[in-house]
Amino acid sequence: MNRTPTPRKLPVTIISGFLGAGKTTLVNQLLQQRAPGSIGVVVNEFGEVGIDGQLIVAEERTLVEINNGCVCCTVRADLVGSVKALLARPQTGAAPMQRLIVETSGLADPAPVLQTFLADPDLRESVDLESVVTVVDALHLRRQLQDDIAREQVAFADVILINKLDLITKDALTAIEQTIRSLNPTAAIITSTRSQIRADALLGMRRFSLPTLLAIEPDLLDEGAHDHEHDTSIQSCALVEKGDLHATRFNRWINELVQQQGQQLMRMKGVLNFHAEARQFHFHSVHMLLEAEPGRAWLKDEPRENKLVFIGRYLDFPQLRESFLSCIH
Repeated sequence: MNRTPTPRKLPVTIISGFLGAGKTTLVNQLLQQRAPGSIGVVVNEFGEVGIDGQLIVAEERTLVEINNGCVCCTVRADLVGSVKALLARPQTGAAPMQRLIVETSGLADPAPVLQTFLADPDLRESVDLESVVTVVDALHLRRQLQDDIAREQVAFADVILINKLDLITKDALTAIEQTIRSLNPTAAIITSTRSQIRADALLGMRRFSLPTLLAIEPDLLDEGAHDHEHDTSIQSCALVEKGDLHATRFNRWINELVQQQGQQLMRMKGVLNFHAEARQFHFHSVHMLLEAEPGRAWLKDEPRENKLVFIGRYLDFPQLRESFLSCIH
């Protein structure tokens, strides 16, 4: 008697972690070590303007962006629809993906995200949750763990990647590991600098355990049990402005902003268009730590826009916009 083979479920890795921990950099590291198009990516951003989608090296047809909300609450339905759309790609003649990576917003509670995959009948039959990887910022973890979301992200992880190892001492690492173990005694802990890690060290690790999660969160599978509201003092605002940036003015502006408002600015990131430069410029910051690097070349017909996203507490958006505009030629 002929038997119809059981369809292979699509392995899913969820990448979690607080604002600026290095999630997008990690996703890029993983994608660069796999065949183009073999991994689908769903990336979620809290702000209304997506930056991370421009920074991820996935092929456009296997990349889905979900902006202006968190997949743990306001855009959960979008997550379901996005994953189902990627799963349906072979019906259009496209090659099937080998794996799916979901990068959540830095403000996402992982419990409702997991619940979404486990509660939807179609997803439950089609995907195999392999692991939840939480990236933590070694330099800022102590401060970030004052936020309940950051603590949940650590507690629900199957694998914890302590990133930015180059910014701390060995003694500090020992203290961080002890703190993590107090919140999550069973997760695998690995370390990295700039999220550099072998894909084999993360992908294919079958560490997800529903019984373990239910021991932590007994109502995980109960619909409505994880309605999630964000801290209303945390705001996101975005700028999309045409024009060429004056390098000296922008450098002065961004450094003054970090010095004066770094405590309130939890996260900044952007894609910039500097005068007479053929390449994009990418920058990001976490509190007082600011980093920047050249990006890809501008495409011929691509609008040369400056896109910036700010996430923080009690932001004065009109003042931010006015001061930024002074940097444009």
